[in-house]
Amino acid sequence: MPVNAPPASLGVPSGGSDAVHAVLARLQSLDGLVTACLVEPDSAFVLDTVVGKPANDADSGADVSDQGAFAATISAAASDVVQVIGLMTSSLGDPDELEDVTITFGRRHHLITPLPEAGVDGLLVVVSLDRARTNLALARQQLRALGPLLRHATQPPAIESGNAS
Repeated sequence: MPVNAPPASLGVPSGGSDAVHAVLARLQSLDGLVTACLVEPDSAFVLDTVVGKPANDADSGADVSDQGAFAATISAAASDVVQVIGLMTSSLGDPDELEDVTITFGRRHHLITPLPEAGVDGLLVVVSLDRARTNLALARQQLRALGPLLRHATQPPAIESGNAS
């Protein structure tokens, strides 16, 4: 369920939003997925959100109707975290790129993964996982695999030139 159309300035073609959603929706196969969002970190703008399958127990957290607000809050916080880490590494003169951030609470893991290989500078995937139902290593692996898929989904179709004879 796309939250709304991305601004053209973000580099995600408006015609590619279905393809971008299809790539993000692959995360729905993750056991324990609560939400997954594609986020522009400078503005914390949520480009797209997918929601995982609800847990069977009543103590699993927020209601499905609250997932949009939950995703927006987590995405805004994730944007702040990435900006703080960027300031920290630049002040230390550390040339390393951020691979991902894992924040663990009692019931949830929150993964923040930049996607430079997606070809669209500055996008993040922010995933919230039910800690009791997820495999954190597998989730990280699947997040890293999204970059090349998003690159393909966000590229405009090639224009074939015809031979005029």
